Order: sequence, then C-alpha cells, then structure tokens
Amino acid sequence: MRHIFTIMAFGSITASGFAQSEHGQVAQRIEALRSAGGSFQGTTLFTEAVRSTTTDALWDDAIAEATVLQLRPADVEAVMRDQPAQMALYLPFEGTTIALDLERASITTDEFSVIQASTGTEASTPAGVHYRGMQRGVPGSVVAISVFEGEVMGMISGDAGDLVLGRLQGSNNATHVLYRREDLRDAAAPSCGTVDDGLPYTEEQLQGGPKTLKCVRFYWEVNHDIFLGKGSVALATTYVTGLFNQSATLYANDGITVALHQVFVWDVPSPYTATTTGGLLGQFGDYRTSFSGDLAHLLGYVGGGGVAYVNTICNGQTRYRMAYSDINSTYSNVPSYSWSVEVVTHEQGHLLGSKHTHACAWNGNNTAIDGCGPAAGYSEGSCAAGPVPSSSVGGTIMSYCHLTSAGIKFSNGFGPQPTTLITNNVNGASCLGSGCGTTPPACAAPSGLVAGSVTATSAALSWGSVAGASTYTLQWKPTAGSVYTTVTGSTSTSYQLNGLTPSTAYHFQVLAVCASGSSANAPLASFTTTGGTCTDAYEPNGVTPKQIASNVTLTALISSGTDLDWFRFSNTSGQRNIKVTLTGLPADYNLRLYRSSSLLASSLNSGTANDQVVYNTSTVSTNYRVRVNGANGAFNTSQCYTLTVQISGTPFSMQGLEGMVEGGLDGNDDTALIGIHPNPASTLVTIVLPPADVPSAVELLDGTGRLVGSWNVAAIEGGTNLVLDVSDRAEGLYMVRVERGGESVVQRLVVVR
Repeated sequence: MRHIFTIMAFGSITASGFAQSEHGQVAQRIEALRSAGGSFQGTTLFTEAVRSTTTDALWDDAIAEATVLQLRPADVEAVMRDQPAQMALYLPFEGTTIALDLERASITTDEFSVIQASTGTEASTPAGVHYRGMQRGVPGSVVAISVFEGEVMGMISGDAGDLVLGRLQGSNNATHVLYRREDLRDAAAPSCGTVDDGLPYTEEQLQGGPKTLKCVRFYWEVNHDIFLGKGSVALATTYVTGLFNQSATLYANDGITVALHQVFVWDVPSPYTATTTGGLLGQFGDYRTSFSGDLAHLLGYVGGGGVAYVNTICNGQTRYRMAYSDINSTYSNVPSYSWSVEVVTHEQGHLLGSKHTHACAWNGNNTAIDGCGPAAGYSEGSCAAGPVPSSSVGGTIMSYCHLTSAGIKFSNGFGPQPTTLITNNVNGASCLGSGCGTTPPACAAPSGLVAGSVTATSAALSWGSVAGASTYTLQWKPTAGSVYTTVTGSTSTSYQLNGLTPSTAYHFQVLAVCASGSSANAPLASFTTTGGTCTDAYEPNGVTPKQIASNVTLTALISSGTDLDWFRFSNTSGQRNIKVTLTGLPADYNLRLYRSSSLLASSLNSGTANDQVVYNTSTVSTNYRVRVNGANGAFNTSQCYTLTVQISGTPFSMQGLEGMVEGGLDGNDDTALIGIHPNPASTLVTIVLPPADVPSAVELLDGTGRLVGSWNVAAIEGGTNLVLDVSDRAEGLYMVRVERGGESVVQRLVVVR
C-alpha cells in the first residue's frame, strides 16, 4: 500500500516518564559557547540586490516572495580559507537583518571518500566548510549553512518560519535567493512507501538518555540523473554534502550523531532504471550487495518520494539496510532544498527504527502521537486518531502533517518519543562504533549526580568520578529557563551553587573531558530550592514612579499579569551616562528606560535571561524613568527581581546588548524608528530620518560608547536621508543616536569587512 510522505508532526502526547531526550541541542551548544566567552567572528557573505522587475523575474514563477542576494566573493574566500570555528553570519531578509550564530561542523568521517562510477576510483572532494547553529535571540531555532566556492546552501528554522537559502540554477553571477519554504508555489507533496506494520513500542523503548553515544555512518549513492542535472561529479558531490549537512543538523539538534562516510556518483548510466520508489529500492538492493558504511541511501530525481525499511541498523542482509529518496534540487530554477531535507531525514529515521507518528504504536499504550495521517486520509492501525497540531506549532519529521493545515517546522525535530526511540536503537546497536571515524572513543559519562544541602539560595552538586577524565563541564539552569550557565575546566567532582532563586526547580548535567574527547552529558538531575520571602517596599508604583537613588540595587515584585513597576531617578552634570540592569528574573520580564514620557531604550530578552540598557547621554534630567513589566502577562507572586541603576562620568560599554530595542523619537513604543540601510554595512550606509519640524543631531558611538562622529541635519518636513561612509571604521557594533527637540532614539549598526 502506498502512503503519502510528510514529516514533522507535533509530538503533543507523551506518557508520563517517556522521552527523556532533550531537543534543541544545537542552540544549547551555541548558548554554552557564548556563556563561556566564545568569540563569534562577524561576517556577511551577501549584499541585498535592489528590488526591480528584473530581480523579481528571477523567482516569481516559483515562489510568492523572496529576497535576492548577491554573493560577496572576497568574504566567501575568507571563510573558505580561514574556516573560523565560530562565526556570526548576517543575512538581509525582507528589509531587516537576520543574525545567525554558527559553529563549524564536521559532517563526514575521517575516512570520507567520493567514488566515481566510470572508473571505480576515488575522485577529489570539493572544498567546502559546514556550519550549524541558531538564529540569535530565538531559543529553539536551528540553522545549517554550507559554504562552497561560489555557492552557499542554507536552512534556517527560526522566528520567520523555515527559510531556504541557495543559488539560482544557471546563475553564473552567484545570485542567491532567501525565502520561506511555505512560499514555494508548487504544492506537490513527496510520498513515502514505507508501511509501519509490526509491533508497537514498549514503554522501555520510549525511555532513555538525551544523546547517542555511537555514530551512524551513511553511504550515499547519487544516481545518474542527478549527475546530469548538476553537470559534474564535483557539483553533484557539493549538492549532496550540503544536503547532508542540513539533515545531519536536524539529527544533531535531537542529540543523534550521524556522519557521511562515502559518496558514490554515477557519472555513467546506472542500473537503477525503475520509475517508482519501491522499484528503485529493489534494484538498489539487487545491485549494491556491499557498501562502505552502516546504512545506505540511494538518491535520484524520480519516484515521487521515498521508501525505507524500518529498524534495520544491524540487519545481516545488506538490502534491508537501505533507503531510496526522490530529491528535488530546484523548481523553476529556484533552489528547493527543503523537500530534499524532509525526505532523506524521514527515510533515514525509518532505518533507525521510527514508524510514522500517526501509527498506533506510541505512548506505551498503542496509540498515535498525532492525527495528521488520518486527517489526510491515511491511517496505520485501528486506534483513535491523535490531535492535529495548529499551524503555529507545526509537525515533526516522522509525520504526515504537511498534508494538513498544520504544516511542518524543522525546528520541531523528530519529537520526544521518536527521538528517544532512535537514541536507544543507536546506543543499543552492537554493529556501530563509538566514533565517526578513527578518533578514539570518548570517555564515559559521569553518574551519581546529586544535589545536597539545598537551601533557598544554594545547593551543593556532586557526581561520580570518571576514569581518564581530566576535567568536567557542568551546566545548570532553572527548569523553566532556556539558557544554561556553563562551568568548564573543573577538576573536582563537586560544585557549590549560590545566588539561586527560592522555591525554584533547577536541573543540571555534567560531562567528562578526556584526552580522547568529551563524553555525552549524564542524564539530567533535578532539585528545587526551598521557599523564601521577598518584600516589595516600592508598591504602589504602577502609575506614579517611586523615587530611587541614582546608584542603587533594589529588589521588587511583579505580582500579577497587569502589574507595572515604575521608578524615577536623576543623573548629574558630572555623571550623565546611564546603565540599568535587570537580573534574577523568575519569569520573562521586560526593561525600558524613559526620560519623562519618551522611550530611550528597551531590553526585551526572552525567558529569564538578564536585561540591560545603556544610555550614554549629554542630557541632565531629574525625570529618568525605569519600567519593569512581565512579558505577555508573566509574573511571580513570591520571587523578586533585582534592579540596578548606575550613572557614571565615563560612557558605559554597549557591547553585548543583543536584546536592546530602540525607542521612537516621540516616546511611543510603536513609533517608526530611524532606518539604517544596509545593515550590516561595509562602505556607505544610509540613515533614514523621519519627518521633523526641528533640526536633528546624529551621533555615531563605538562599542565602548565613545563618540566617533556627529552631524547636524536641518528640519525637513518630508524626512531626509543622511549617507555616512564607514569604510574606515573598524569592524564591530556601533550605535547611531538621533537627538531632536530634547528627545532621542538609538539604533544599532554593524560594520563588517
């Protein structure tokens, strides 16, 4: 029976105690690097093309909306040459700039090779560097970027949905497009010929650790039609390795380690001539009686989807360790990688043991995780249909949700139960090695994690020692939080935590670092601090601000979803510059700085991350105001936040203010801000000023808050543009401040080289 293929159904039903896997591990890794002081070298590989009928004609037959980008060859060459361990990539998109924090990834085994069919010998491997990471400021986002000579392939699953980045087919001038995959006009859905017959999963199969301890090595075979479409062995290899990076990143985001071991390219006609997925998989099994790797995958341009065997990692018959996927390189000259990422990741998920999420096999009671299959007319079993997720939630990789209004989101990954199932299958596979190549296996994960002597604000953490470990890495966070605090280089098997929040649940994890590498994280351990009391001495201050000192640290409560806390302070002629910091947050709170009723700056970091604003100014006032409120009605009736207000004669540094949002010139949160284009910039940058009936003063400040340039602009009724040359400015973060009629607005500018 043939089934329509889709992926990424929302795993909304999880029985108690199931699925201890931890999703979002790519973003967690990036956040840990940042917390440890890791340096992310800023770069922009593209400039945005000026939109015109000519640029629209490049893509409007295939997609509803797109941003056209021109590759910057010198920047690409620099990345290819230097291969930075981490980098911050800035991408223009729909009039704004997306910041991506990336870490270099190794997607192949140490013995990786490319074989061409015509000679049966090894071909040269095209140069390329692969990255994975997250969209800055978007917890749970996931990004994969591959940089080749003259081409960049990318997948971004963040706050704008799932985005596709790639080069237009036949583009000799390196023209790329960036677009939402939902805007692709062709609604054809890939299909999956895999039938989920067999026994349901037991409770034990759906419980396990957060990460695989072994590596699955894939052998990918590239059919002749892909070679013809790409034009050479090198270009076909470039495409499939970029595709593998995107798929491997989705696996890594759920803690599953996979690597590409060998690519075989049919540069002559192949024996695979069938026109259906089942027929092609059968021919693949008949012809390819051995291969280099653990699991094999044939890729081609025909068949209408994919097919694979289920749970065959160590099967003794080679043909059962295989899958076939009909991938799509382009649609009407526009790159359409997302379809290919879906099908290969889904089919390999079958090989690793996962059924479809609408199968009557999950939750420990033979029921379905979701109902996307039945909603589209496809059932597997006689159990009741599960729920269909909303379009804002989307589906997961092993689902049929793209046949419904739910759609799919790559950032959802496999979902808790399929992830745990695959993790257990990989860790229990005797035929798999512990590393993705010749690298010696890493040491064991610590055990016996304990939190002792727990008080309202402290806890003593300890764990068992690991043979061969030189140091340990500890991560901890509030259970409801999204950002880990990371402690590296500890030679002890204990650590004292202080400054915790009363009546708060925390969890922590530890990994061992040996000469051969790092272990997996130990399973999460949890503890809850004892209750504490917090007295708010500043209420009522929801309307009239309470006067506070100019240099002060205080604690207060947001006690309801409508509670606002207002504070008022002064600066002086000798100490004009202002820094306000909000820490110890029990929930997602926002911080804003005003002068009278004019908004000067805001920090709207998500979750319990600290907020901070800096306002280096020449204006002395007795009516600076701070507002603290819960985001989307967040509050806590017993746990205080900590607010620190500082003034200084020395400008405060503006580095690290990723969460800062600027205010409007008339003091309203929703006024139009000044515009800065392009941003990031390397040569000329245009400051777009809104209409005004008084002159404007424009100032440029560097990352330390030092004034490095100033300009006076006459009042223009219809607004005006100020063009600045930043070609002689050092790379980094700057602030553009516009003062007009006693009010001001601050906007960030990134200068790149």
